[in-house]
Amino acid sequence: MSRYTQVIIETPKGSRQKFDYEPKSGSFLLNKLMPAGMVFPFDFGFLPGTVGDDGDPLDVMLISELNTFTGCVVDCRIIGGIKAKQREKDGKITRNDRFIAVPEISLTYAKVNSLKDIPEKLLKEIEQFFISYNLLAGKSFKVQGHINTDLALKLIDKGRRNNNDKQKLIQLFLPLINSPSADKKLKALEQKLIKNFGGLSIYAQNPVSGKWREKGQLEKDKMMVFEVMVPIFDQKFWQKLKTSLEKQFNQKEILIRSLDIGMI
Repeated sequence: MSRYTQVIIETPKGSRQKFDYEPKSGSFLLNKLMPAGMVFPFDFGFLPGTVGDDGDPLDVMLISELNTFTGCVVDCRIIGGIKAKQREKDGKITRNDRFIAVPEISLTYAKVNSLKDIPEKLLKEIEQFFISYNLLAGKSFKVQGHINTDLALKLIDKGRRNNNDKQKLIQLFLPLINSPSADKKLKALEQKLIKNFGGLSIYAQNPVSGKWREKGQLEKDKMMVFEVMVPIFDQKFWQKLKTSLEKQFNQKEILIRSLDIGMI
């Protein structure tokens, strides 16, 4: 599991206005106005492609010196989280953790890699903000401890697996090489994709025939196709995997294609 991910900002740092993302319209709704003097201490957003116990995407607060805006997509590293239970107005209690991340381009917090690297006073202030914010909404927010980086990544991975709304089809076109070494590499890739995305389709019985022209010569190759369905396209993950596969299979380029899909 990679600690690097993307976060979509709903409410920027210093804002009294609370914005909520509306997935059906793809827009951000102005939800509420907080009392004078109460503002978000840092950028607040969500992890796209995840689903928490409350049915919404997992919440993230970004600790940084940056000033972003609603709808901004930020490359971040997860450093931990705040474990919490939230009581709704109707009395229903749900697990509603708040994950903490740091933008990759942050200079002030460049050396922050875990909650231990954050001043205890600052973490307490963040916790108190969430307590006060929920109190204003007629809810209670009870902090039950902190979440270390490893556990945070496991919970985020669970949140991704809980999302059944698959919107992207990722296709990997791989060289078909008859050798024990290649078979071992393909098996490892198969297990990695199933673990990360919950399922995989493989087209190998009737190999795909690839043809292209290079330096005036017609080149041919036999390929197999791996397919996975995912809620979002994580550019960094697939780019890193592409580079690794090209090295493993000694290929100039391996094609990875992302397609929008509709489920029936």
